[in-house]
Amino acid sequence: MNIKIAEDLKSKCASDAALATLSDKVLLVSSKQLSKILGKKNDSSLRSARSHKTGFKYYTDKQGNIYYNLIEVFKELGVQL
Repeated sequence: MNIKIAEDLKSKCASDAALATLSDKVLLVSSKQLSKILGKKNDSSLRSARSHKTGFKYYTDKQGNIYYNLIEVFKELGVQL
């Protein structure tokens, strides 16, 4: 029975190739990290944009921390990787 469960779980795991393509599409950075990447002194402009429902798309975790997908931000800015 345990072998059957292990085989079922193994068939549901993501392949290395699938994870590699995912990493080409998703790279989460914090608001502070993104502000440094964009050359800002702090993340106040990003916070202001979020409160006005403008700016870059962001994601939150269960604790309420804000993250941006750097790949999406670069695409929106027209930066080629």
